Amino acid sequence: MLARFRTLRLAAWLGWQLETNWASPWLFALYMLVKPVCGSLMLVGMFYAADQAAKAGAIGAIGRAGIAPEFLPYMYVSNACYGLVGTVMFGLSYAVVRDREHYRMLKYIYISPAHFQTYFLGRGAARAMEGTVGGVLNITVGLLLFAQVRDAVGAGSLGVLWLLVFLLIGGVMLWACGMLLAAACLNLSRNGMFLSEGIAGLVYLLSGVVFPLSVLPGWVQPISLSLPTTYWLEGMRRSLMGRVPEKLRGPLSDWSNAQLAFVLLATTFALVIAAQLFWRWSERRAWRLGKLEENAGV
Repeated sequence: MLARFRTLRLAAWLGWQLETNWASPWLFALYMLVKPVCGSLMLVGMFYAADQAAKAGAIGAIGRAGIAPEFLPYMYVSNACYGLVGTVMFGLSYAVVRDREHYRMLKYIYISPAHFQTYFLGRGAARAMEGTVGGVLNITVGLLLFAQVRDAVGAGSLGVLWLLVFLLIGGVMLWACGMLLAAACLNLSRNGMFLSEGIAGLVYLLSGVVFPLSVLPGWVQPISLSLPTTYWLEGMRRSLMGRVPEKLRGPLSDWSNAQLAFVLLATTFALVIAAQLFWRWSERRAWRLGKLEENAGV
């Protein structure tokens, strides 16, 4: 147990140094601020552009009815929380590609005394720290710049206990999903990272990040409701903003926080079992076929 804890600690430290590119803390803090905030500000710009277009098109018809102002904090908070999905869930799979293709050290890590899966758990912890810092900075900037976000994310709507619950369960869920993708990348070549990028786009579209699920076609909504990230993002929004306004209601609007947490916990439990089984099979296959040392040579 002590050896695994040492592996976890050193892997987290190594992962943090690799992600920061060995830069000074202040320089990386600036990067952590600029990267997520610029992405969110782009969405804010799209919101105001669509709002102005809707108002211009409504002149002479139904007055100056633009986009509901509640949509801005909904979109901003969801996008900030989604940063954790990208850093943890898809960062783990990229760690496999990076260690095997860029540094060509994956096979040496495998034959070292370090526990292989614990090593990737540590790498995932480093990415989780990166995503958490980026999300906090992102929401802080939103609170400073936009009155709609300040009104939605207030002390009266902040559910600290539920926020901790969804962060804890969601962290395990994202780790399990990341291990599934990392296990697949063990047996894929360098282009395995495109698997994560493709799934990232689907999850971003179907989990209700930038619009309510009710906007999606009826045949797509069951697919969205089968994704654990949908329930996690709904729980995170409620923890930070309270109940979703009437204009943004969706299939999960009538669910309680306890129901969301229970479904998320059940799906996380199933994902952990699936991740363990798939990882062990993929690890044995990759070692048997020499995939751990196979690289593209570039």
